[in-house]
Amino acid sequence: MTNNTATSTSDNSQIIDPSKNTIYSYAHVENPGLKITSTEFNGHNYEEWSQDFLLALLAKGKSGFLDGTIPKPASTDATYASWQLQNALVTAWLFNTLDSTIKRSISKRPEAKQVWLDIRSRFCQNNDARIYRLQADLVACHQGHTETIMAYYSRLITLWDESSEADPVPSCPCNPCSCSWVSIVDAWRERNKVRDFLIGLDERFDTARSQLLGINPLPTLNLIYNRLLQEESVRSLSTNKPESCPDSMAFATRMSHNPRPSGPPQTHHPRPTKPDNDDPNRPYCIACRRHGHLYPVCFRVMWEFPDW
Repeated sequence: MTNNTATSTSDNSQIIDPSKNTIYSYAHVENPGLKITSTEFNGHNYEEWSQDFLLALLAKGKSGFLDGTIPKPASTDATYASWQLQNALVTAWLFNTLDSTIKRSISKRPEAKQVWLDIRSRFCQNNDARIYRLQADLVACHQGHTETIMAYYSRLITLWDESSEADPVPSCPCNPCSCSWVSIVDAWRERNKVRDFLIGLDERFDTARSQLLGINPLPTLNLIYNRLLQEESVRSLSTNKPESCPDSMAFATRMSHNPRPSGPPQTHHPRPTKPDNDDPNRPYCIACRRHGHLYPVCFRVMWEFPDW
């Protein structure tokens, strides 16, 4: 009897309680219809999509279902049902980020890892081809005539990040590093980014670009970005500023040459003329023969401006 009890206790100790295993934890907000990343895979953005999806999955503690670190347990294992639930959830999330055309071309697999490897084998480029494409995209990256500085900079940031991942900086030959190799390479890449950014600017910023290139040493990328944002804001204010009224400008000019008289205004009786516009609803001044005001408030009468 004692032996049977001990055996039973020993067997129970091998059973894993899924509710106490953080790998198989399940939140109520996690459902198969959830789209865990806004980046949608369209067949041409594998690197960007795969990085964003893995990062989102890592934040949820479920990246092991793709890289194999959470293997499929035996069907007799106590965690098998929980593993099936989480695997189906990750697979659904994976398909939720695929373009409809890509989704139809992906065969349904029982494991999320198999779907992931299938997509990678079909769409992942080799490193040399990827570096070549990224370099070509950087050369062709120019700001559109109506594109904002922020939108243009965001496109460059994406290309720079992908280039750094595809073509990483060689490690320092001395171990541990004693020659400041990393800081030297970082400064070199910073200067290249500044040149890429300035080369692709639209012609609207030719003057600002020339001024920035004349500074020695060249400012950092963040300072140049901030300077151009200010330049863009000033241009936007100038563009949206309403045009000044010609009559108001002429009045201000005449006022500077003809100060207001100290005595009472003199009366003036001009010869009445027929207005050019017969619209009865539009005011017409018989003194200066202009539309928009009446005789008693005419500047020509009140201030004795004969040329008004």
